[in-house]
Amino acid sequence: MKNKRIVLLDTLRGVSMLYVMLYHIMYDLRFIYSQATPAFITPGNAFFEILHGIFLTILFSVSGVCSTLSRNSLKRGALLYIAGYLITIGTELFMPSELIVFGVLSCFGACMVITALAEPLIKKAGDKSVYFSAVFLLLAFVFRDMAYGRIDLVFTRIDIPVLPFRWLYPLGLRGADFASSDYFPLIPFLFLFLAGRCAAKQVTELAQKAEMKPGVVEFIGKHSLIFYLAHQPLILLVLEIIFMSGGLS
Repeated sequence: MKNKRIVLLDTLRGVSMLYVMLYHIMYDLRFIYSQATPAFITPGNAFFEILHGIFLTILFSVSGVCSTLSRNSLKRGALLYIAGYLITIGTELFMPSELIVFGVLSCFGACMVITALAEPLIKKAGDKSVYFSAVFLLLAFVFRDMAYGRIDLVFTRIDIPVLPFRWLYPLGLRGADFASSDYFPLIPFLFLFLAGRCAAKQVTELAQKAEMKPGVVEFIGKHSLIFYLAHQPLILLVLEIIFMSGGLS
């Protein structure tokens, strides 16, 4: 029997997805079409990047919670990873300047596969697994900038040397020649996903008590994968039409 959707969880994913759309619109306007954009909603702005981190935390942790509602997380994760790899091939062939290596779909797929394989251990921990959630959140915070060559320990920072090879990039250890226009390494995002999974029982019980009616945002969250795959090409298409017609020139 298919698990019943939980409106609050889908709504949270929908809100996160709307933010991702806004982020990419502003990114495309500023860095692809060289348009002046308001500083507070321009990628790279400190405030906007803090929001970025908050919504990504919501997206990955809620997805970890929702992984318990999937009929086959292992299969779904493998399909997502394959989809991410196809995007890598597609961008390499047709948009090499915007090459995507280990983007969000690859990361989500890998997170789902790893979490599904760890499921026996999580179930064995029972209700105590919720305590691991706090540990994973702490690890995600500490290692949040590992892909940028540093580990922040609040009172000190450890710099990671540039590696002479690139095959550890899925973990967040990038080689000198590594480049990707959409990069989501397993560290720290796997920690966020696992944090959601370990707290899934408690979060699900609370979410089920919330009296919410389905709406547009919930619909977006329910079909977040489709929206993620479609939104950037559609945004670029719309902007291209607008700029060709001189609408924002």
